[in-house]
Amino acid sequence: MGLSKLVLKIALSIVNACTFFLHPKWNRITFVSLTSDVLSGDFLRLSKALEKEHRYDLRYNLIVFKQNIWGQIAYFFNCLKQLVEYKRSALVILNDNNFVISVMKPKQTKVLQIWHAPGAVKKFGNQIKRQYKIRNYDAVICSAPYWKECFAEAFGVFPEQVYPTGMPRIDDLYDQSVRKANRDAFYEKYPQTKGKRLILYAPTFRGNIIDGFQIESLNMSKIDPALKENTLLLYKFHPLLGDVQLSSKKAIDVNAEDLYTLMEVSDCLISDYSSVFFDYSLLNKPMLSFVPDLEMYKKTIGLNIAYEKEFPGPICKTEEEICAAIQNLHTYDHEKLQSFRNRYIVDFDGKNTERIVHLINSLLKKAQ
Repeated sequence: MGLSKLVLKIALSIVNACTFFLHPKWNRITFVSLTSDVLSGDFLRLSKALEKEHRYDLRYNLIVFKQNIWGQIAYFFNCLKQLVEYKRSALVILNDNNFVISVMKPKQTKVLQIWHAPGAVKKFGNQIKRQYKIRNYDAVICSAPYWKECFAEAFGVFPEQVYPTGMPRIDDLYDQSVRKANRDAFYEKYPQTKGKRLILYAPTFRGNIIDGFQIESLNMSKIDPALKENTLLLYKFHPLLGDVQLSSKKAIDVNAEDLYTLMEVSDCLISDYSSVFFDYSLLNKPMLSFVPDLEMYKKTIGLNIAYEKEFPGPICKTEEEICAAIQNLHTYDHEKLQSFRNRYIVDFDGKNTERIVHLINSLLKKAQ
């Protein structure tokens, strides 16, 4: 644990002692995110569903953690605020790991981890080197029984605490009206994309929060010649990498756009070790892998799937191989894609949110 975390832990202990009189309200649920300051995605869909229960007092602590001195200060004071909110809540819902919960979770408060990804190609959480041990979750959701052991290890829980309910946002892929609205809004904002073949490039980061984050990106000067006149590349990098830009007249910066909208409008996905592969597999569209560092990545970070055996598409280590794969999308193996989907993301019935609400009702019933 670094010095900043030790100082924060001491401050949390002082706040904890000064608020000894606080107790949870039986129906209060607090959503906490450090990656978005607006209600969106899984949180938005789940919040709307809980409102319809007409019995919960919903609260929100939503910020975007920034890697600068002011961001660190804001995070410090927000953590103190989190502890007070946790002591007043019967249930806390997270979409990322949380230092306050791991070191000072109130005994009477339940914690539900709605991880921001349906699965995990790469090792994460307690599976890798980190500043503090993740613990104190009461329940974790995932998208298939396959992930129970993996998520249990990563989050410091028992496998029976991992529930394969599916992600709330996946219900949007089942809703044709939502999908059409997303498409229409995108084409209105980016009229140059309408009628074009769109390739979505959405890689994850390299490294970790301790050693820093790095980028392994496509060299567009080598990709451009392979993109026909009717083809454009949409790029969205991981939020932890900031506003990364690609220099190309055929590439469009969509870093600020909703991932599911981009999945909807695109015809093909290029990624690496990102969990977006699992979401995208539900659309039955071709997926390409660009992993020039695959062997090194397996040794330094590690993978949770048999990547070279299981990935349902060309695994490319050079831009030349990516170009060839783009030109041969008509030969894509959709049967292997279906096997991949059936193994790693099982429920596609529009009822994921409903299952999670049922889980929440059960957790709070036990807490009463």
